[in-house]
Amino acid sequence: MMQTSYLLTGVLLLAFSHAGIAGEKTDSKDEVEVYGATVGRMGEPVAIDEDNFHFSEAETRLWEDDHLANIKHTGRLYYAFHKSGSFEKGFDDSVYLDILKINDDGSKDTNLKFFTGARRQPVGPANLQGIRGNPVLGIYMQGDVYEMNRLTHGSWRYFQRRIKAAFAKGAKVEPVTFKYNGNDVKGEKIIIEPYVNDPHRSQMKQFANKTYEFILSQKIPGSIYQIKTVVPAKPKSDDKPLILEKLTFQRADFKS
Repeated sequence: MMQTSYLLTGVLLLAFSHAGIAGEKTDSKDEVEVYGATVGRMGEPVAIDEDNFHFSEAETRLWEDDHLANIKHTGRLYYAFHKSGSFEKGFDDSVYLDILKINDDGSKDTNLKFFTGARRQPVGPANLQGIRGNPVLGIYMQGDVYEMNRLTHGSWRYFQRRIKAAFAKGAKVEPVTFKYNGNDVKGEKIIIEPYVNDPHRSQMKQFANKTYEFILSQKIPGSIYQIKTVVPAKPKSDDKPLILEKLTFQRADFKS
């Protein structure tokens, strides 16, 4: 990742080659065209026409917008993580984003503690200096593809590519009102279903119907209110989800 912003990071995510699921060979039906470039063949570079491509609305909100623009003082942002469901034992943990310095250009120098103890996720310091996007988003999504790798014995690079394609094409962006500290807050919800039309969905079995929801609002420090993923028990079922994960903003403590 580059340290300037998540704009370039979003483009660089396209460059990951497709390793396939469970060692399966890549064929033409695995390919996805994004920004006029075919993404999916092993070892092929991604050529993007910078004069003609444009981010989707979902990508703009997640990867191009300055999430940290509404932070004017140093301090700490607190997030709570919750995992539950019938598939395996869940847990609760914490995420802390420290705003260490506000630079002259408006970017921030930060420090991120994603989970605690043995669960703590490594975050390179170069990804936390001079940034504009909220790094909580990138670390969560990288952890998510590793989890899909573990659950399905597939390739995390494959899942990363499918998610990137879902953001570029097919993402739903809709207005939302949510409760925070007892007040109604307006924002936007982004929804993707990366595997709903996946040619390999049979290999993912019950995990193929996984959905992702992102709630953003400029009224929330750091702009990200919640990231939620759900693996339903079965399509259109009211049963307890197989896996439910939520990362939710709790509060911010700023220094005056």
